[in-house]
Amino acid sequence: TLSSSSAASDVYKRQDMMWTRKAAFTFTGGIALILIGMMISNHQMMILGLAFIAFIVVNSWVSGHGDVEVQRTLSADNLYKGDDLYVELLVTNRSRRKTQQLEVYDNVPHEMKLRSGLNQMRLNLKPGESARIRYVLRCPLRGHYSVGPVSLRYRNTFNLSIDEMYVDHHSDIIIFPQIRDVEEAFIRSRTAKMYTGATTLRTPGPGTEFYSLREYVPGDPFKNINWKAFARTGDLMINEKCRDAVTDLYIILDSRDIARIGTVLKNPLEMGTVAAASLASFFIKRRDSVSLTIYDEKLSFLPPDTGDKQYFKILSSLAGVAPRGTMPLQAVTNSLAARFSRGSPVFVISSCEGDGTVPSAVRDLVGRGHEVTVLSPSSIDFERLVSRIPRMSYEVLKLERQNRLTSLAGFGSQVIDWMPDMDLSQALLQVRGY
Repeated sequence: TLSSSSAASDVYKRQDMMWTRKAAFTFTGGIALILIGMMISNHQMMILGLAFIAFIVVNSWVSGHGDVEVQRTLSADNLYKGDDLYVELLVTNRSRRKTQQLEVYDNVPHEMKLRSGLNQMRLNLKPGESARIRYVLRCPLRGHYSVGPVSLRYRNTFNLSIDEMYVDHHSDIIIFPQIRDVEEAFIRSRTAKMYTGATTLRTPGPGTEFYSLREYVPGDPFKNINWKAFARTGDLMINEKCRDAVTDLYIILDSRDIARIGTVLKNPLEMGTVAAASLASFFIKRRDSVSLTIYDEKLSFLPPDTGDKQYFKILSSLAGVAPRGTMPLQAVTNSLAARFSRGSPVFVISSCEGDGTVPSAVRDLVGRGHEVTVLSPSSIDFERLVSRIPRMSYEVLKLERQNRLTSLAGFGSQVIDWMPDMDLSQALLQVRGY
């Protein structure tokens, strides 16, 4: 549990002070009584009007509020899309007088939905008294968000004035894309790397996975002797392991402006971020090196690396992706050609729409010895979710897309036509063709 606190007395920022309707009517009535009394020479009415105005003035002098401190506690500062965020506000009166009528409102991003509880409350705290506000937010969209500031509204004793302030305190959170289960995909680099990893090669050598038993040969380390086999057969037997090799996997994500086609929750970019995050999670768990490239109006490249640190770097990058720009894929592959490890697999996640350089870029990658997989969310089917496309036009667009993907497969790449209703693991089953 991560908590963050802020003392309201240190960061009060005044927004506005206003009269209530009661105060306005009282003041207007006082002025009217004074004027009418002067017109008809009625001293009693003038005195009553002056009493009303004096009441308003004195009330404004004696009005005020207690000094409160606000602490916000979040259940986590990193969540996955669709998770719930638990928030707790601790409001404490640090002054020696009551807060009078205090309204507390915690501002939350409009992208988040209030699932349970309330993010606002009316309080009247005694000196030293505290109150807790608990609520739960649903996080349906990935991204970088901030909870806060805390708005405070004070009403004086007679409810004649309202003093609005806010505590300039924010709690930053990151909503990562969802991670889908990815079945075993037989993706390996053709070039074995120097360091041991978790991509198993079906040949004996240094590694962690059992391969076979063989007879003991003088010079074999004693730690590799299978003592159970020795007890059963009387012969010394050695455990052979499968040789491991690290794979450098390169993920290229298309976040151009065209990737926004569809609804807020269902579009090629959202599917692409889920695929990139799931693939990165799967291969990093195997201790492979994963690189992420995002191209839109500019190019963002994260060098290949392993471990949890690289995993969270990738997720943080994917959380902030937004559709914009029109950078072609050919420019991306030309810029990164020198950084790609020889023979390493490359995943291109793109709808392949609006970019005539995709065939030449894929052909160049295959020509350099890379095993290229094009995971292509169908933008045409996403467009049908928000607009009515005539059936004849849809069939023509679908045929053009199919021809485009067929030409990419003709260059030697593995092409996956990813439909909106298809699960990622089902789509990646086609990778078994490797």
